[in-house]
Amino acid sequence: MLATNPRKWLSISTPPPLRFTPSIPVHRSSIATAKFIADHPILTLFNKAKHHHHLDLKALHAHTITSGLISDPFAASRIIELCLRYSSPNLHYATTIFHSIPCPDVYTWNAMIAGHIASSSPESGVAFYFHMRRSLAPPNNYTFALLIKACTLAGVAIGVARQAHGQVFKCGAEDWLVVKNSLLSMYCNLGHLDDAFELFNKNLDLDVISWNTMISAFGKNGDVWNARKMFDEMPERSLVSWSSVIDGYVRSGDACEALRLFRMMQEERMKPDCVVLASVLKACAQLGALAQGRWIHAYIDRNEIGKDGNVILLTALVDMYCKCGCVDVARQVFDCVRDVRDVVLWNSMIGGLAMNGCGADALELFQGMKERELRPNETTFIEVLCACAHNGLVEEGIKIFDSMKSYGCEPQREHYGCLVDVLARSGRLKEAEQVLVNMPMEPQASQWGALMSACRTHNNIDVGERAGRRSIMLEPHDGGRYVLLANMYANVGRWKEASNTRRAMEAKGVNKEIGCSFIEWEGIVHEFKVGDMGHDQTREIYAMLEEIERKLEINGYVKDASQLVVDVSDEEEKGIALAYHSEKLAIAFGMINMASGLPIRIVKNLRVCRDCHEYTKLVSKVYQRELIVRDRNRFHRFADGQCSCKDFW
Repeated sequence: MLATNPRKWLSISTPPPLRFTPSIPVHRSSIATAKFIADHPILTLFNKAKHHHHLDLKALHAHTITSGLISDPFAASRIIELCLRYSSPNLHYATTIFHSIPCPDVYTWNAMIAGHIASSSPESGVAFYFHMRRSLAPPNNYTFALLIKACTLAGVAIGVARQAHGQVFKCGAEDWLVVKNSLLSMYCNLGHLDDAFELFNKNLDLDVISWNTMISAFGKNGDVWNARKMFDEMPERSLVSWSSVIDGYVRSGDACEALRLFRMMQEERMKPDCVVLASVLKACAQLGALAQGRWIHAYIDRNEIGKDGNVILLTALVDMYCKCGCVDVARQVFDCVRDVRDVVLWNSMIGGLAMNGCGADALELFQGMKERELRPNETTFIEVLCACAHNGLVEEGIKIFDSMKSYGCEPQREHYGCLVDVLARSGRLKEAEQVLVNMPMEPQASQWGALMSACRTHNNIDVGERAGRRSIMLEPHDGGRYVLLANMYANVGRWKEASNTRRAMEAKGVNKEIGCSFIEWEGIVHEFKVGDMGHDQTREIYAMLEEIERKLEINGYVKDASQLVVDVSDEEEKGIALAYHSEKLAIAFGMINMASGLPIRIVKNLRVCRDCHEYTKLVSKVYQRELIVRDRNRFHRFADGQCSCKDFW
C-alpha cells in the first residue's frame, strides 16, 4: 500500500513493488497498436460510458484483461479515468486496476493523483507523486499542477510545499501559467504571502487569475491596503476581482468602503453575482444600512438571482434584516425557505431573534429545528445560549448547556463564555466566576471582561475586581478594561486604586476605543464619533442637541456620569462629554432629517452607556419617536419611554 502518513511522504526510499495480473501479450508496432486500440470495441464501450453511468466497470476491466489491452497503459488509464470521473468514484477499484498495469504511463499516474484529490485524500495524491518520481514515467506539466493542488488541499508543512516547488523548478515547469497560479494559490492558502508575493513579482506572464489569487489572499489576511493597491493596478478586472476586494473590506470591518466599491462596480456596468451580493449584504448588516439592503433584496428578486434557493444569499439576507432590526422581514425570508436543511441558515435566524430580544421565539425555533431532525452544531448552541443570556432565561440556558453532549457537541471555550453571560447578567456572579475558574480550558480576556461588566451593573466590586485584573493580565492593551475597572473603583470611593489603574493604562500607552455611531439616510451612511465636528450639518446638529436636552430636563432627565472616564473630574466637563456621545449626535441628525413617522435606526460600535440609554428612552417618549439602536451586544428598540431590553443589557 502507498504511504499516506504526511510525515513519511519524503522518507520512502524505494517504491513498493507493483502487482499486476498476467495478460495476453500484444506484439505489434506502435502504429499498429494505436490502430488496434482505436478500433477496439472496448474503447467504443469506453466512449459510450462517458455518457451512460450504468456500464459495468468490472465487465469492461475483464475485457481488457482477456483481450490483452490491460498491458497497454493507454487503455488501462482510460478505465481508471472511468472509475474516477464518469461513474460513482471508486478509488479502491481504480487502485486495483492501477496495480495491474506493468508500466503505468504519465497519464495513468496523473489520473490516480487526480482521483485521490477528488476523493478528499490529497495527502495520498502527494505520496503518489513521489512514488511516480521513482518510477520510469516522467511527469508533465499537468502532473505538477496536480501536485501543487494536492499540497494546497492537504495543508502540508511549508517545507513540503517548498520541496514541491523545487520539483517544479528542477523539471522546468515553473513557466507554465497553470503551474504558476497553482503555486501562488498554494503559498496563499498556507498563509505564506511573502513567498507568494515574491513569486508574483518575479513573473511578467501572469493573467487575471494570478492577480485575483493575490488580492483574495491579502483581503482574507486583513491586508486591505495591499489588496486595494493590486486591485487598482491590475490590467483587467473580472467579477472575481471585485468580489475579492469587496469581501476583503467587509472582513476588515470597513463596510463603508465595501459599499463604495459596489457603487463603482455598478458604474462600470459589472453585473454582480451571488457571492458579491452576499458580501455587500454583510456590509449593509455591519452598518445597519437598511435602505441599501432592501435595494439589494429587490435587485435579487428582479433579476432572479439565486432563484434556485442559494443558501449563502438567503442567509446573508436573513442576517442583514436581523442586524437592521427588521426581524419580522427576516422571518418572512426564512419562512419561505424553511425546507432547506441548512444549519447555517437556521443559526442565522436563531441568532437574529436572540439579539433582537425575542428569546422565546429563538428557543421555539431551536425546538422546531430538533423536531425536523436537523442536528444543531456548536454555533447553534452559541446562538441559543445568547438568546437565554439577553432575555434572562437562566434555567433554560443551564439546561441547554448541559444537553450539548447529547447532540455530539463538546462545550468549547465560547460555550462556557455564554454560560457565564447567562449567569452573570442575572446577578449570579459567584457562580459565573466559578464556571470561568473551573472550565477545562483557559478563559479568554473577553469572558473575564463580560463578568466584570456584569459586576459593574450589579455593583459587586469584589468579583468585579478579580475579573478586571484577570482580563487586563490577558489583554494588557485593551483600554476599555482599564477604564471599566477604574470607574468601578471610583464608584465605591476607592480613589487611590482608580488613579493607579488609570496611571497603569497611561504608562502602557493604551487608549480606550473611540465610540462611533452610524445612521443611514437617502442611501448614504453617516458616521459620528464622540464630539464630532466634521459633519456638513454640524451647526444644526448641535443646535438640535441643545433643544433636545432642554426638553428632556423639563421631563426629569439628569445626566448619569458614573460610567465616564475617571480623569474627567469637573462636573461641567462631565456633562459636556456626555452630551456629545456619538449616538446622541446621530439621534439629532435623524431628528433633523427624517420625517416624524420614520424610525431612527442607529448602529454603535460599543455598548450603550447608562446615560445614553436613559436619554434615548426619554427622547422616544417626549418626541413620540421610535428609535432602534444596535450596540455591540444587542438591539434596543425605544418607544414611549421604554426599551425592548427592559433595561437588561
